Amino acid sequence: MPTRTHTKLLLGVVAALATLPQTACTSRKSEPEPIQFERQEWQFGPSAGSKLITEHYVISTTIKDEVLLDAIPDFMESAYARYVKLLPPLQTPDKRMRVYLFAERIEWEAFTRKLTGSRSQLYLQVRNGGYSERGVAVIEYVAHQVTFPLLAHEGFHQYLFHHVSHDVPAWLNEGFAVLCEGQRWGAAKVQSFDPWFNPRRRNAVEHAVATNRLHSLRKLLETHPGQVIQETSRAVSTYYAQVWALVLFLREGEDGKYDADFQRLLDKLHEVDLEQYARAAHIWSERGTFNFGEALFRTFISEDLDTVEQEYFEFLRQRF
Repeated sequence: MPTRTHTKLLLGVVAALATLPQTACTSRKSEPEPIQFERQEWQFGPSAGSKLITEHYVISTTIKDEVLLDAIPDFMESAYARYVKLLPPLQTPDKRMRVYLFAERIEWEAFTRKLTGSRSQLYLQVRNGGYSERGVAVIEYVAHQVTFPLLAHEGFHQYLFHHVSHDVPAWLNEGFAVLCEGQRWGAAKVQSFDPWFNPRRRNAVEHAVATNRLHSLRKLLETHPGQVIQETSRAVSTYYAQVWALVLFLREGEDGKYDADFQRLLDKLHEVDLEQYARAAHIWSERGTFNFGEALFRTFISEDLDTVEQEYFEFLRQRF
């Protein structure tokens, strides 16, 4: 991977992102000190690479571009600070989290087969190469505007696994992961994470609204990403965009009507086994088949899914 080409790509995309409208004050602020990290040599098969060691991460990569190698550690630690703000940690792991970032698809595929074994065929279907498995994040570099949001997305899954809980339904886990994708860049580093600034997901919601192809609220609550990934690329794109918009709705929709209940759900992540909590509520409700995602939503947010869906869809039409 030629260094000059990727340096131009990164700087060009960053410059374009920096020209987008900003919501913050435009007065100059002093730049924070760069993240300190240790760099070591790393080898994956015939590919020579680098191991970047920060306070919370060990990032092994076959990328050669020096600008990217300087940007990645700062980005991951900035993303970590974002995760902590969204969901304070319940526990602190005794080891740094592992991230693997490959320059070539063939390297990513080889590592995926080694890491996931018999389950690799599921992961090899992933477009643009990104997933987390047992708290390890594995990413294929595609382009700055694709890969950095993907790092933030999979990094959130990884953070949740190690610091908070494994016991989280897909709609909540994926909704927050997509929420972390939105980012605004300065000259050579991320400046802030903006949950609303996500052009790719926004376009997907807009298309689904315009073509009347929104997934129902029940489908969002019941579905696992492993099921979604086997559908059409459009359906996959709509699913991820809608769970992102669902989290935004629960925070801001209907003048904050559901915000307190949603926060109560998040607080319970630190207190109880959510699935057992939801099962107990489900038994008392005398409903039919148990589904974790739907039962949790009914327990904390509302039993009236039809009304919530109407409000949610109206939120989408107004905001997107």
